[in-house]
Amino acid sequence: MELHLTNNQIDVWQTSLSLFEQNNALSELEVLLTASDKQQISMLKRATERKVKTVSRAFLRAVLAKYTGLLPSEIEFRQGLHGKPEIANEGYQLEFNLSHSDNVLACVICKDKPVGIDIERIRFKRNLKALVKSLFSESEYDEFEALSELKQEQYFYDRWTLKESLIKATGKGLTTKLSNVSFSQNDPVSSFCIDGLKLTKVSGHFFSWLWPISKQHRLAVTLLDDKNVKNTAIKFRCFHYLPNVPEAQAA
Repeated sequence: MELHLTNNQIDVWQTSLSLFEQNNALSELEVLLTASDKQQISMLKRATERKVKTVSRAFLRAVLAKYTGLLPSEIEFRQGLHGKPEIANEGYQLEFNLSHSDNVLACVICKDKPVGIDIERIRFKRNLKALVKSLFSESEYDEFEALSELKQEQYFYDRWTLKESLIKATGKGLTTKLSNVSFSQNDPVSSFCIDGLKLTKVSGHFFSWLWPISKQHRLAVTLLDDKNVKNTAIKFRCFHYLPNVPEAQAA
């Protein structure tokens, strides 16, 4: 069944490597890959990296196929502005982005507006204060300093995930310093900087959302929009991409 997107609609898909490993279903993903995909994956040194790349590439192809009507292996990719991947097949206007952290993968799809997604696993970091000092804006650092140690860790990962999703939406990636992307604590969608020079207030040009998808993981989505669409006008649909498990095995 082909899925359709309306204006101001965002679809978020999730899956995990362990789902396919536990159900011995990695082979059903491999058939979705192209010869070029398989060649690139074979060049990775570690077996874990090859598995993650297999799942992430097949997952992306399978999800995009649901919106294009193409076979997963028929979808062609090219690098857009700043190297952000986009569909090369003619006649398909879809914005998408992919992220993974450890075992968890997620993909975001939108009809015609740039989107970015990021997943981060919360893990202990020794030099958290030093990281915030170098990677966060001055206002964020001040907010961080005012929090308890427990809340500081949550603040770090919440802001880190939001920053990454916004940078991925722009497609600028490593060309943008994280310290030049600022989310305020009280209103995380009111102020940010992407020009690499100074903090610049931009209101209504982007929207960001953050979810704790598990006790260990944060997921953030950012939508870029220059038409001042109201936050309440944007609708989400969430899906899980699961292996095809026979009924007897599922029971």
